[in-house]
Amino acid sequence: TTEITFTPITMWSECYAVAEVKFFRHMAREAPYDTFHLRCLQVCAHILVNTSFSMYIFKTVVMHVLTITQLSGQCRRDCLLLLLDVMQYLCCCLAEKRLNHFFFGNENVPKELILPPDFQTAQPLNLFQPLIQDPHIHAKVQREFLVLRDRLRSVLIYGH
Repeated sequence: TTEITFTPITMWSECYAVAEVKFFRHMAREAPYDTFHLRCLQVCAHILVNTSFSMYIFKTVVMHVLTITQLSGQCRRDCLLLLLDVMQYLCCCLAEKRLNHFFFGNENVPKELILPPDFQTAQPLNLFQPLIQDPHIHAKVQREFLVLRDRLRSVLIYGH
């Protein structure tokens, strides 16, 4: 027999997609122009091709950066500044070998997002755990970060 599997409405899926959507909707309401963070994610997706970095890593970094930076009033400039902040934040995370999951134990999550209580009291979860365990992986990822930086520079200067 086949069991019908479903996720009750009171449970959150492992991927936290619901919380991410709520977060980005909240940021769209807060930002003077509501699409610059989405443009930033599109650029990040473009430069990630053939690297060990996942879109989830960049989405996590963008969420962290959005909660700690002041959003100004000019869309184009905001996107550029956000991209630079994202790369700087990622660089620091690589140096520290630590990128905390955005929703677990993060005091910067906007209060308007209603998350399960376990999220707020949980210990931060390091998404870069494999970097701590294997210095070869860390070295490879650091090299790939330089590739990403060069790709971003090319996109910003030449548009491709």
